[in-house]
Amino acid sequence: MKIERAIYGLAADFGAVHWNKKGENVEYFHVEPSTVKYAKNVAFTLEHEPKQTVTTTKNQENGQLIIVQKGPLLFFKFIPTTKAGERIYRYVKLQKLRKCSYIFRKFTSLRDIKTESKLSLVMDPGEVILINHGAVYEICLTNNPRDTTTFCTTDANDRRLEGIEWKTNIQHSDVDYWDEEVKLAKLDEQLEQLERDLERSRRKTKKLLKKRGILI
Repeated sequence: MKIERAIYGLAADFGAVHWNKKGENVEYFHVEPSTVKYAKNVAFTLEHEPKQTVTTTKNQENGQLIIVQKGPLLFFKFIPTTKAGERIYRYVKLQKLRKCSYIFRKFTSLRDIKTESKLSLVMDPGEVILINHGAVYEICLTNNPRDTTTFCTTDANDRRLEGIEWKTNIQHSDVDYWDEEVKLAKLDEQLEQLERDLERSRRKTKKLLKKRGILI
C-alpha cells in the first residue's frame, strides 16, 4: 500500500495571548475563535512571501490544502501533487521547516475587560487586553512564528493531530484578501527597483560630474 505524502500542522491557536509594544505601553491581544472568518482564497506560503506561494484554496497548483478549525485551533493538511510541492514536503520531513503562522485581517478590536479585571494586580497602568475579530487569508511555513506552540510535520500519526477529521470545515467569505496581498507585494518590489535605479543614476551622475571637474 502506497503511503500518502502530506504535511500536517497547527497554524494557529487563536486563544493564545500575544503582545505588541505601543510606545511605552504593551498591548495584549487574542482572537475570538467563534468569530474567525476565512477569505475567499486562503494561501499556503513560505515565510509569508507571495513569491513563495505553495498553493491556495482557490488555485491548488502544487497540491491540495485542507483547512480544519477545531475550537480555537487552526490545523491544515497539504498533499503535494507536483515536484514543487514535493520539495516543500522534503523541507518539512528534514525539519528545515518546523513551525507555522498565519495572517489575519482585523475587522474589529474590543477591550477584554473581563480578563483585564482578573489580571489587574499584575498588569501595569496603561496596558490593555484586546479581543480581535477578523479573517484568515494566509497560512505559512516558517521557523519564526509569533506563536511558538505551532508545528508542522509529515507524521500522520503525530499525537498532536489526534481526533482531527481531515476534511475542510471552514466557510469562505466573498473577499479575496490574498489577491490584494500579491498586488501590494508587486508594488513594493517595483518601488524597491525604482530606488535601486535612482541610486544607480545618482552614482553615474556623480561620477560624470567628478570627471568634468564639477564639485557637488
